[in-house]
Amino acid sequence: MAFRQSKKAVDMTQGNLFLKIFLFALPIMLTTAMQLLYVTIDLTSVHYGDSAESMGAIASNNALINLIVVVFTGVSLGVNVLISEARGAKNKKKAEDVLHTSLVFAFISGIAVGALGFFISDNLLEMMGTEAHYMAKATLYLRIYFCGLPCLMVFNYAAQMLRAQGDSRSPFLALMIAGLTNVALDLLFVFPCHMSVAGVGLATIISEGVSAIITVYFLMRGKRCYVHLNFRKLRIDGKTLIEVLRIGLPAGLQGFFFSLPNVFIQASLYTIDPGNVDLENGATAAANIEGYFFAMIDALATAVMTFVAANIGAKRKENIKKCFLFGLAWSGIAVSLVALITGVLYRPLLSLFVTSEASIAAGRDRLFIMGFFYSFNALMALTAGLLKGLKKPMLPMISTLVFCTAFRMIMIWTVFPLPYFHTVSWLYSLFPITWVLAALSNGIAIAVVLPRIFRRLDEQITEVQEEEA
Repeated sequence: MAFRQSKKAVDMTQGNLFLKIFLFALPIMLTTAMQLLYVTIDLTSVHYGDSAESMGAIASNNALINLIVVVFTGVSLGVNVLISEARGAKNKKKAEDVLHTSLVFAFISGIAVGALGFFISDNLLEMMGTEAHYMAKATLYLRIYFCGLPCLMVFNYAAQMLRAQGDSRSPFLALMIAGLTNVALDLLFVFPCHMSVAGVGLATIISEGVSAIITVYFLMRGKRCYVHLNFRKLRIDGKTLIEVLRIGLPAGLQGFFFSLPNVFIQASLYTIDPGNVDLENGATAAANIEGYFFAMIDALATAVMTFVAANIGAKRKENIKKCFLFGLAWSGIAVSLVALITGVLYRPLLSLFVTSEASIAAGRDRLFIMGFFYSFNALMALTAGLLKGLKKPMLPMISTLVFCTAFRMIMIWTVFPLPYFHTVSWLYSLFPITWVLAALSNGIAIAVVLPRIFRRLDEQITEVQEEEA
């Protein structure tokens, strides 16, 4: 089993950082897009290979599955920040401790959460307000998905470990191979084997297993790695795990607080016009397309976080502001592209998922509100990425909790039921309103925190210079 890799990892502390941020973020964008492609292929295969009801059953899981993925991906960011900082500081021992401790934790927690989720899948779907005619198939798909959670966790943690070492290409390569596997198995299980929802579920978890195995291989053998995986060193170091969770848990909770209201927004959508399948399918199609848009912004935020953490470790404070500003510049290009795609290509994109004019119109309404105001989402994500790179993950977590969770929930429970506000447009407008509020909160936090961190770095640099003298 041999994979070709460039021998040189990205140096995140010097050189043309503007170009490097984009080149580092690009494979992350493609990796996330490939993960989303799992869902897209699942939906398309089961729609044409079985029925629209089966597609709806899988789609009814999307908000919950996204919530699970976002939470555990957020927790894995603690690994990224600590290894990036250790690499910048040339502290190989700490990087090794973080790698081996985190990989064990990822596997064990994946088993625990997967087992719990398997047994309460029907309860989770009932809490989401899943419609009765979807329930049996939706529960089957979700239970199968939970069986693959250990592999998903291992892949996410291993991917963050590789990115922290300047290698964002290998996770993409792993997921590309897994994605091709997913396509082949979907076609096999759904069409010749007629396995419907169970087939696409099995295809997904097998593909996740493939991606996990390949990323672990890269951690062991990768030529671009600063530190490598050694099975003999796999153990949980309590102090290291606490440090990982101190950064990762707030990031995971931020993801939870950001995604939780989406479950209730989806449930609230059903109350506007109960039984309107076109409205539900159009919204599901638009949400799938938005996931690809978010992949661009999330990748840039991850790049900013990783580069900032590396420069904190290397004590290059002049690069910290540069990394953030470069990230903003690239996000400006990304959101312009999103607006262009939304305005020009909404119909062919939505037609990949739905065919009726009513469904396309429903999807267009959501895409226009989300796509044309995506710059606010980018600003919120990049300010949060900067704070995480500065090892201040509690601050974006709090802003997300207050504005993206509490504010949205209050509006859904109090204002949305009123006849004037009980509309699709008003419901979707909650997204850009809360993006603006969270971005402003993060900006204030940066203005307070950054000068203090710069003073601390100046003191550390002075201490080192005095010791050398």
